[in-house]
Amino acid sequence: MDKVIIDINDIVYSYYMSSKNFSSTQKIPHSATEHNKLTKVTSGYMEIEEFKNSDTHRGYFCYNCEYFIEPNHCMIVTDEGQDLHGKVSGSILPYAVCSLWSPNEKEIK
Repeated sequence: MDKVIIDINDIVYSYYMSSKNFSSTQKIPHSATEHNKLTKVTSGYMEIEEFKNSDTHRGYFCYNCEYFIEPNHCMIVTDEGQDLHGKVSGSILPYAVCSLWSPNEKEIK
């Protein structure tokens, strides 16, 4: 009896290819999008003055994050309140960092 070896990557790829032209008709409930933004402290947000003049296209800066909204906002972290160091700026600064960072492939070098 010969053993058959199945590669899970082949299975996933074939499911992906077979559903490539599929589009869901289901909508995300409006109530699911009505959450408050996270506080700067909760997100681990820090404004580090030493990075103020850095090339924000390189590194884990807010500017390179997919949640960053130019010029100084974030989709998921509030502009209000203090950061981890107690600093209150009223903005999400491009040279700041937080623990929720997710790369924006269009901006990062």
